[in-house]
Amino acid sequence: MPRPVLLGRAGDLAEVDGALARAVGGTTSLLVFTGPIGIGRTALLEECARRGAAHGMQVARAGGTDEEGGIPLGTARELLAACGGPGPSSPCGEPDGDDTGALSAALAGRAAVAPVLLLVDDAARCDARSLRWLARLCCPRACLRVAVVLTVLDGDAGHDGGTRHGGATGGFPTELAAVADAVRPLGPLSDEAISVTARAALGRDATPELVAALSAATEGNPLHLTCVLEELAARPQCTTEPPARRVAGAAPARLRDRFAHAVRRLPATERRYLAAVAVAGEKADDVMLARLAELDATDLAVAGAVTRSMGLTGPEGHRLRHGLVGAALGVVQSSHQRRDLHLRAARMLRDAGAPSDRIAAHLLTVGGAAPAWTVEALRDAAGTAVRRGESWTAVRYLRHALLAGPDEPGRAAVLLDLAGLERSRDTGLALRRIVQAVPLLGSLRERAAALCRVTPLALEGAAPPVIALLRGVAEELGRYGGTGDTEICELALRVEARLHYVDKHTRAGLSAAAARLDELEALPDGLPIRTPGERELACVLLHSAAVGGHRPASVVAAACRAVLAREPASSDHVHSTVGMLVTCLCMADAVEDLPSWLSVALEQARAERAPVVEAVLHAELAAVLVCSGRVEEAAEQVRSAVELVDELADDSLLPGTVLAPVLTAVPHGPGADRVLARYGATPSVPPGFGACLQMLRARVAAEAGDAETALEYCLDAGRRFDQAGWTATPVPWRPWAVEILAERGRRAEARALAEQELARARRWGAPAQLGRALRMLGQLGGTHRGAELLEQATIVLRTSGDRSEAERATRALTAHRAPPGPGDLPPRTGDPAGPPPRLHDTVGTPVPGHRPTSRASAALTRSEERVATRASRGLTNHEIAADLAVSVRAVEKHLTGVYRKLGVPGRAALRRLRESGSDRIA
Repeated sequence: MPRPVLLGRAGDLAEVDGALARAVGGTTSLLVFTGPIGIGRTALLEECARRGAAHGMQVARAGGTDEEGGIPLGTARELLAACGGPGPSSPCGEPDGDDTGALSAALAGRAAVAPVLLLVDDAARCDARSLRWLARLCCPRACLRVAVVLTVLDGDAGHDGGTRHGGATGGFPTELAAVADAVRPLGPLSDEAISVTARAALGRDATPELVAALSAATEGNPLHLTCVLEELAARPQCTTEPPARRVAGAAPARLRDRFAHAVRRLPATERRYLAAVAVAGEKADDVMLARLAELDATDLAVAGAVTRSMGLTGPEGHRLRHGLVGAALGVVQSSHQRRDLHLRAARMLRDAGAPSDRIAAHLLTVGGAAPAWTVEALRDAAGTAVRRGESWTAVRYLRHALLAGPDEPGRAAVLLDLAGLERSRDTGLALRRIVQAVPLLGSLRERAAALCRVTPLALEGAAPPVIALLRGVAEELGRYGGTGDTEICELALRVEARLHYVDKHTRAGLSAAAARLDELEALPDGLPIRTPGERELACVLLHSAAVGGHRPASVVAAACRAVLAREPASSDHVHSTVGMLVTCLCMADAVEDLPSWLSVALEQARAERAPVVEAVLHAELAAVLVCSGRVEEAAEQVRSAVELVDELADDSLLPGTVLAPVLTAVPHGPGADRVLARYGATPSVPPGFGACLQMLRARVAAEAGDAETALEYCLDAGRRFDQAGWTATPVPWRPWAVEILAERGRRAEARALAEQELARARRWGAPAQLGRALRMLGQLGGTHRGAELLEQATIVLRTSGDRSEAERATRALTAHRAPPGPGDLPPRTGDPAGPPPRLHDTVGTPVPGHRPTSRASAALTRSEERVATRASRGLTNHEIAADLAVSVRAVEKHLTGVYRKLGVPGRAALRRLRESGSDRIA
């Protein structure tokens, strides 16, 4: 890479050549080059040394350092020693007038041998006596073959704090500037010079866009340019981002260290000013900066001019020239200094009534314990962020408020604020926040209100201490039930609802819920549902009554519709027990009002960017769509829910609780393996959830062709549901078991289970479940009884919202009435007429474990079946390959085999075959 400082420096180098020529001719000359940090002063001196050597000159170099300030004539002696001549004998102490004379004589002796070039870098940092000696050396213009080239950092005040020559040359002596042949400021590089340097460093990557980005970022500063190009050239091989986009974010360590070196050299006044600018930012006015830096207006203006000329702050206003200047301050300052500055800035902004987010920006940098007012300031900022729709920013503010060490009431308030925000992303974490906050609250009202923030779904599998805390508060509320305090009564209802939610997995809990429902329904006005607390309690009691078999479907559906009519469509229902309405109405085959209600809630959740809520709503909508026979649409909702859950860090059982039932209901449900891997090894889960997991395992086993294992899982799920006392279940374990038993030739066991399912469905009374049970037994019940049961099924299903189940019953009845073909044998008495068609679950989803029995489809391999199923749904070869994690070539090969075996010409015929309901394709 060419040295950038030499590009575009023709005028400066010509001045150097002239000075060298005059020195060779016997005339002393003095040049001074100035400029900000990184402009290339040192590199220019190196070029001067090279050119001086080319002229046959003796080159002597010295540089100002922090240590030399106390050594009079130290720089002069260093220069003379570099020329080969001895310096004065006294290395220290106050020199007398003869010392400078001896130095001048020694230098004249060396110049008589050959011209001398004296180069001094950072001249403002040299001792004053050496600089005055150089001034006297050049003043007489005697016939002395000496050239002197000095460099000075703009704004550098030197060792004495700027008592010498001011302006751009900072601490440079006035008498030396007066005798200089030229004082030349070094300017920034041109765009052409930047382009040449970039091409040398990056080759073809040095596009015009990159050059423009470099020019804007570095402002032509050679050191900045070189450091950025080094960082771009050292990019990892895997980086695909264009270099032009990486320029703005480049933060070279070498440039930061150079800034840090300059900051260390600054006088205290300028250092305080620079620290205040870094803390206060561009929005700070002069008054605030002066107070923060503890400077008066004059000192503030001087400090601004000095740092601006050095290149540490911008040309206008109060701002750092580069973010690395702030990083350099972080290296130089102590953590205590930074903390104190940010606290003072935050307090000033608070006293001035500044926006809360500006105050919070300072407080976020303050770690550990902080004054009490900082907690309230962060809470205010969090509230403002929530109103702007920036919930994650609010969470950051509140989490930092916890680090400030608030007192118990303050800590409880912050914990509850956090729980309200985090429950939309991590319900398990939100539950722990609330559990931590409750003991810190003083009044019963506050404790009850805190527990009402708990998302009921997060209580699935909650630890015993959490449940004990809930019961303790409920008991306290019970003792205040007759006080007439409406707020306490409302809180009591909501806490009671959460207790019944926890107890719904036990027979005793279901019985208690049924008794409580009886008590409420016996009131003069019937089941109370006027207030949110009454509706929350009603929903959980109705759900317990439904799964426990204590109410028929018609009663449950009517009560749920009444609650739904009073409950506005909102995503907030996910954080209450109102979401149990969806399960009840799905089980009761009464979902006609739910799609629009859930769609409004889903749009609200998307607008709020609440992934937990959105995942639950997708799962609820999927269940409703399956109940309506719209399985493919439901599969899309399930896929969306799984994608959202995969991105969550929620360690509660909520994601599995909402996903397991709908994944069981959708063929080839995406994410089933991930749900089982995440929750399958959980040591203790509620029986209802455990049964749903078993049914999901049955689904996976059936899709893998392992019918025997699938049957075992189905029967175990039934035992778990029975252990919990659930007679009406959200997933259909008996129909699945009936089909698998029938297919394996165990017809007697299949009929016994089908009879049990029919008896249960009659008691429950939901049209879809009753119609399916009638159809299922009709297909297993023989010729005469089968016709009667299938006719009943078609009649019952006329009132069902599941049109797919109604169509299946109609097809089954038509097939049963059809006369046998000439080659067919009549069915045996008591056996179904031919192999049973695919059975269906509660919401109309096919059991995937069914193995087709027709000759054509029996010849399909499992891989061909999977490809054929997806192709018939309209997926492209690339989509099928991505879904099955195989190559496109493998998909094409399987499709060729499918077309040949099924005797169809292509995808259109394959789709028609599937739409006709044929068992030849899943």
